Amino acid sequence: MFLTIQELRHNKLKFGALSFIIFLIVFLVLFITGLAAGLANDSGAAIKNTPATHFVLQAGSESRLSRSALTQSDWQALKHQSLTPINVTQATIERPKKQTKTDIAYIAVDATSFMTPKVTQGQKLSNQATQKVVVSSKLQANGYQLGDTVKDSTIGQQFKIGGFSKQMAYAHTPVIYLNHHQWQTIFPTQKTTYNAFASKRPLSVNKHYQVISKQTLIDNIPGYSAEQSSLYLMIGFLYVISLFVLAIFFYIITLQKLRDFGTLKALGTTTRYLSQHIISEIGLLTAVAILLAGGIISVIAQSMPASMPFMLTAPTIIGTSVLFLAVAILSALLSLIQVIRIDPITAIGGH
Repeated sequence: MFLTIQELRHNKLKFGALSFIIFLIVFLVLFITGLAAGLANDSGAAIKNTPATHFVLQAGSESRLSRSALTQSDWQALKHQSLTPINVTQATIERPKKQTKTDIAYIAVDATSFMTPKVTQGQKLSNQATQKVVVSSKLQANGYQLGDTVKDSTIGQQFKIGGFSKQMAYAHTPVIYLNHHQWQTIFPTQKTTYNAFASKRPLSVNKHYQVISKQTLIDNIPGYSAEQSSLYLMIGFLYVISLFVLAIFFYIITLQKLRDFGTLKALGTTTRYLSQHIISEIGLLTAVAILLAGGIISVIAQSMPASMPFMLTAPTIIGTSVLFLAVAILSALLSLIQVIRIDPITAIGGH
C-alpha cells in the first residue's frame, strides 16, 4: 500500500483523470438503468403497486385489459372467490375555463376493496355518489392541487380532487381513481361491464376466462414490452462496452510501468508485493469513482421532478458497483501475467 499511495501522490493528474473516466462510465450506466426502471414503473405502477397477484380477464383478450369485457353475470359467477372488479381506460382532462389538457387513465375500483389506493394527502376514495376522486401525485406537476376541479374533455363530466395517491401511472399517464358509481356517470353504457377481476391469490376458473399474473398483465400494457426490450438491450451493450474499456485502460497502465516493475524486481522487490500494489491501486481508484458516482446519482434520484420517470434502488446501485469493482480487480489480475513474466534485466534495457 505504501508504493500505491506514493505513486498516486506523485501522479495526481494521471490517476485523477483515470478515476474521473471511471466515474463517468459508472454514472452513465446507473443513470440509464434508473431511466429504464423509471419508465417501467411509469408504465405499470398502478397495477404493480397493488396487493393483487392475479387477474381474471375475458377469454381471448390476449392478456390486455382494453380487450377484456366481463359482464355482471360473470361477476355473479365468480365473486365468491374473493375478487374485486376494476375498470381501466385512458382519457383526457382539463381545468374548467382553461384550454390546457392532460392525458390520464381512469381506474374504477370498489372503494372498500384491496385495490383502493392509499392516499398521501387528502381524503380516501369512498363509494358514495360524490364528485370527489383520488388522483396520482404526478398531476401535481401539471399544477393540480387538492380541491381543484377537473373536467373530462370528452363528455364534460366534472370531478373534484379529494386526495392524492403516490405517483401512480398507467401507460405513462397519471391515474384518476373513481368508484364504480362515478365510472357510470362517464360511461353509462358500460355500467354492467368490467375489464377485469383482481385477486390476491391464484385462481381456478373455466375456459370462458383467462387468469394471468400481475406481471403478465403489466407486460401486455401497450408499448411496455417493446420499450423495455429496447432499453435493456441498450443497457446490456453499455455494460459490456464499459467493462471492456475499463479492462483495457488498466491493462495499458500496467504495460506502461513494466520498466519500473523490472527495476524494482532487480532491486529485490518480490512479485507478490508488486501484485498487491497493482490490485490495491486499481481497486482504490475504482472504489473512489464508484462511491462518487453512487452518491451523486442517489442525490439526483431524490431530486428528480415527478414528470421525469426515474427510479434507482439501493440493490441496483450496490449490484452495479460490485460488478464494476469485480471487473477492475479481474483486469488487474490479467495485468499480473505481464508482471510475473517480466525479466528484470530485459525490462531495464540490459542484454
